[in-house]
Amino acid sequence: MHRVTITSLAAAAVLVVGCSPAPVLVEVLPPRTSVTCAAPDKTAAALGRGLLDVTASLGAHGAYTADLRLSVKGKDATVDGVTIEYTLPDGTSSTVTSTAEAVAGDIVVGDTVLFGEDDKVRTALIENVQLIPRDLSVALQADEGLGLSKIDFDTIGVTITPIVSGTDVVGAASTFAVDVCKGCLVLPPDVCADEGEFALIGVACRPGQDTPLFTCVGGV
Repeated sequence: MHRVTITSLAAAAVLVVGCSPAPVLVEVLPPRTSVTCAAPDKTAAALGRGLLDVTASLGAHGAYTADLRLSVKGKDATVDGVTIEYTLPDGTSSTVTSTAEAVAGDIVVGDTVLFGEDDKVRTALIENVQLIPRDLSVALQADEGLGLSKIDFDTIGVTITPIVSGTDVVGAASTFAVDVCKGCLVLPPDVCADEGEFALIGVACRPGQDTPLFTCVGGV
C-alpha cells in the first residue's frame, strides 16, 4: 500500500501550553437504507468499513458518500470540514494515483458547531461527504491492473481529519477502509438456486455503495 497525502494547514498540530488539547473525533455512520433515505441518527453505531462497486460510475454517480459523526468531550469546537488522505492498493495505475492526489485534501462544508456544558460529550453530524469522489471511482473502474470483479476486491484506506477551531481542541485523524469491487453490488448475481431468478432489493439510496441492488429469489 502507498499513501497519497495532501497536507492541510487547517489540520496542522496546535501548540497548546499546559493540558493536551481535546481531540475532535470523527466516525462514519451506517449507510442510508430507509424508504426516505434519511440520514442516520447521531446515536447510530459507527460503520466499521464500507463497500464501493465502481461499476456504478458507468450508469450512476458512483462516488462513496458518507454521513459523519463528530464528537468532543468537555470542549466547544467549530468544524469547517474534513481533510481526506488516501492509502491506495499496490499496483494501482498512474492514473489512479494522480487522480487520488488531485482529489485529496480539504472538503469544506461550512461551520458545524459542537457546543455543550461542563464535561459532557458534544456531538454533531456532517451529511453527504464524498470520501471517494466520482473522479477517483471512474479511475478505479478503468484500472484493469487491480483485477477487480464481483468476488475479487481490493481496499482503499481513507484517512479523515476534522478541520477544527476552538480553545484547546484538535482534529483527530481516523482511518476508514473502503473495499472496492466491480459488479458485486449493482449487477445481478451470476448464480442463484434457480438460474436467472433474481429480484431488485427495495430502494438503493446510494447506488453502488454498501447495499446490493439485487438478490436471489428464495436465497442463494
